Amino acid sequence: MPVPQRLPLETFVVLCGMPRCGTRQFADFLNAHPRLCLQGEIRSALVGTIRATLEVGDRAYASGYAASYYRQKRAQGAIDLFALLSKAKRLTKPGADIHGFKCPQMERQSAAIAAIARPAFRRLAWLHCVRNPADCWLSLKAMPWFSDGMDQFVERYCNSLDQARAIADARSPHDLAPDGLETAISPLDLDAFIAAANKPAWLGRHLFAPLGVVASEEELARFVATVDNRNATERATGSARAKLLCSEDHAAMACHATRLGTAIAAYNARFGTALALRLPLAEAA
Repeated sequence: MPVPQRLPLETFVVLCGMPRCGTRQFADFLNAHPRLCLQGEIRSALVGTIRATLEVGDRAYASGYAASYYRQKRAQGAIDLFALLSKAKRLTKPGADIHGFKCPQMERQSAAIAAIARPAFRRLAWLHCVRNPADCWLSLKAMPWFSDGMDQFVERYCNSLDQARAIADARSPHDLAPDGLETAISPLDLDAFIAAANKPAWLGRHLFAPLGVVASEEELARFVATVDNRNATERATGSARAKLLCSEDHAAMACHATRLGTAIAAYNARFGTALALRLPLAEAA
């Protein structure tokens, strides 16, 4: 009997985007499903370490009888390395067949992630979290670890949108070689989720469907009712964050309106989202 070239682990998931845009909450929703197992955040520099480690194995077992056994183990090996090097507790779900991790701004490491996934997985699924820049800024500013100024924030925010579009435009599935890696990216607009009248239906369409995972109405309703937003700003800091921009922040963000508007318009055109540049001024309110 021939040795299978791949495990049933077909899809590797990366949940990314700017910090404070729902990466933790969406990861918790996914992990509530028995088929999904996403590990926690990893330090960016360690992605290169994982890639280098696996590439040593790829070269060592490029051919011969040992290569078949290596390829059988490689997908699980990649998953184990992300679990090992994650900053969070390892999540173990023996019945899960879709694995990955959540980490803000991991879209910056798209080439390294693709190199890690390509020899072992058939599909690389990116989920890109976004929200309007004002609320993203206000939530980040409330964090004690955040030290960026407005210029740095705007550049990181716009780069995140641009990099998501680059992943989407990099290669069409129709152009892939038979042994290539199918890559797809889907947006997760936190503003749209918060505003959704039917949150279970929104999750089914925007979070689970892009991964090919079917969840019943009852399951989705249970996820919404039981998954706690444990990384909400008030819970993370002990106090509610500002909802409106102070005059200084309003003026600073308004100076970048052209850059922000261009990046947001291009993102909306590519993904069909309704992301908007809103500048709510505290003094005006």
